[in-house]
Amino acid sequence: MPENDNVLVGFGYKDDAGVYKISDNSCLIQTVDFFTPVVDDPYAFGQIAAANALSDVYAMGGKPLTALNIACFPINDIEKEVFNLILLGGLDKIKESGAALLGGHSIDDKEIKYGLSVTGICNINEIYSNQGAKPGDILYLTKSLGTGFAVSAICSDFLNGDTMEEAAQSMSKLNKYASELAVSLKSPNAITDVTGFGLIGHMSEMMIASGTRCEIDLRFLPVINGVPELIKKGINPAGTKRNRKYFSRYASIPNGVDETLLWIAFGAETSGGLIFSVPEGKAAETETIFKKKGEPLYKIGMVLDKNVESGIYINII
Repeated sequence: MPENDNVLVGFGYKDDAGVYKISDNSCLIQTVDFFTPVVDDPYAFGQIAAANALSDVYAMGGKPLTALNIACFPINDIEKEVFNLILLGGLDKIKESGAALLGGHSIDDKEIKYGLSVTGICNINEIYSNQGAKPGDILYLTKSLGTGFAVSAICSDFLNGDTMEEAAQSMSKLNKYASELAVSLKSPNAITDVTGFGLIGHMSEMMIASGTRCEIDLRFLPVINGVPELIKKGINPAGTKRNRKYFSRYASIPNGVDETLLWIAFGAETSGGLIFSVPEGKAAETETIFKKKGEPLYKIGMVLDKNVESGIYINII
């Protein structure tokens, strides 16, 4: 791509969003994301799609400023009330984020799709990315895993209603609160969010970008209630299978590992949580503040020195 001195974060290390310098003190964060429905309720789908798009700004440590709707609707085949509810769900999450909806663009399409283009802002000295993790850092996750399995099981007869409700609540929750807490503490060395590539995929990108590797303990992974049972009944999304096939090259997987937890670690997530790489000396303070504020924070592993020869970036235990 053409070089531009104002581009501070681009495609280089597959970061969550682009960052563009607008002054000596400020920079813009730019991202876009949209997808097909992941739940049956149109209002809930709008919330989830908006929360997912806004997440990339939070993963960079920024604050959303404006949003534009991206909507693909089969206008002659579905009642307009469905479209209205999708847009209302998105609007409510945009309002919760503090951003302003400026408009958007819609087209007539055979399949419903919805999401946002989001512009955020941050201090030029407080940009977070998936680079910067250092050996000795503690790795934290802010949301439970397993949304992809719950979504894939919607059409099955054995999906527990409580499982779907927990997954929907997780997907619609903004990463705003976890991001603001972490940034206020100035504790993370690196941040990313967990979406389509799953925990292992996004962790491997962070480790590659940082020139490090990490150790992940599957026993510590937070999991949505009922998801392990879904996996044992045969629910296994195509995206999760692709993740495991591709990202296994970066992971050391010991014999005898719990296969259910391993699939969850590779699981494609929708609007997942944030991963923080936090220096060990700031870990206790970070845990204390998150607990005090009632924000979930799960310790899942730690960052290690890179093993240059092996090409392995994640040790799974």
